[in-house]
Amino acid sequence: MVPKSHLAALALLVSAGFACPLSAATKADISFAPGAWSTNDWILVKSPRWEYMHGFVQREDGIENECPPLSGKEIFEHHTSKVYSAMVLKDRAAIGQTVSSTMSFDWRMAPLIVLAENLGKAPAGEPVFGEHWEIVLFDGGLNVWHHSMRDGKPFWYKAAYLKVPFAKDTRYTVEVKVSKTPKGVKQMVVKCGGYEIGYVDNDLPDAFYVGIIGCEGRNRFYDFKVQ
Repeated sequence: MVPKSHLAALALLVSAGFACPLSAATKADISFAPGAWSTNDWILVKSPRWEYMHGFVQREDGIENECPPLSGKEIFEHHTSKVYSAMVLKDRAAIGQTVSSTMSFDWRMAPLIVLAENLGKAPAGEPVFGEHWEIVLFDGGLNVWHHSMRDGKPFWYKAAYLKVPFAKDTRYTVEVKVSKTPKGVKQMVVKCGGYEIGYVDNDLPDAFYVGIIGCEGRNRFYDFKVQ
């Protein structure tokens, strides 16, 4: 059972490098309803940008990132650096699989799906993101951000984007698929709300951790699938 409190004790992981085997591709069909999922399947991950590591809060129909008890507008305007929550499945997905999650936001942004080839360790031992890709839903469309480390500091750039309106308090399913073209070129295709964007990036890994991040506002997640 998932406790109806902050799930910050999720990061009880493999001690050496947080590595998982790359054998068979994982499959998942997870509902985030109370009692329908297990924290044992997930790893809480720290952002290299922030000192804290948050979990998720269980609600009646899903989970949300840890946020102060304020309006969505006030969180977005004054507390965006304090509401980052991230977790990935322990088992990695593989190139050719489709990863999806149904999500929503209560002001402007920014629930997302995250892909990461490896996880590092923070100075205190927590799992931390190094290079990773964020596929972000927000009120102005979809963004794909490529994050890495340069000279020991976080660096990121917008790799792809689509400008379309998405409404707050509305459920959307974001789908992400990394694949290879017949010529061996790697590409990512993102679908949501009847829209589709794609881009080529040969830095994309063949196997990767997949999960969710809630940030910049109050975000809700209702399911997570790997097919």
